[in-house]
Amino acid sequence: MRILMLVGVLLLSQACVVVPARRAPGSPPPPPPSRAMNYDEAVGLGFQFCRSRGYDCQLKEAHMTGNDVWKVKFRAFASGAKGHVHLDYQAYSRALLRVDEKVKAKGGGRGDDDWDDDDGRGRGKKRGHAKWDD
Repeated sequence: MRILMLVGVLLLSQACVVVPARRAPGSPPPPPPSRAMNYDEAVGLGFQFCRSRGYDCQLKEAHMTGNDVWKVKFRAFASGAKGHVHLDYQAYSRALLRVDEKVKAKGGGRGDDDWDDDDGRGRGKKRGHAKWDD
């Protein structure tokens, strides 16, 4: 009788085993912690931006600020134009936050588009106190 009771207790104890909760099969593991962009990566992204705009760029400076933003500054040249391109990238997400792109044609833009074809000063004020322009 004791043996029968012992066998019964053993069978019941196996049915009461607690299994710890497991992740559902197929769920992805959590993403690894992201790392901040380094100097070379920030400058590389800046050069890619310049090439996409058709500029020939020279690096002026690149640095990371205290709020995890890379500031990358270039001198930009294109056919008949020059200026600058300043880019701000978020260091962890690598998102482009701000673009300051000022590339203008050389010579200040004063070409043959002057409507009066004289020295460029226009008509100006008349002498005297003329009320209407004849």
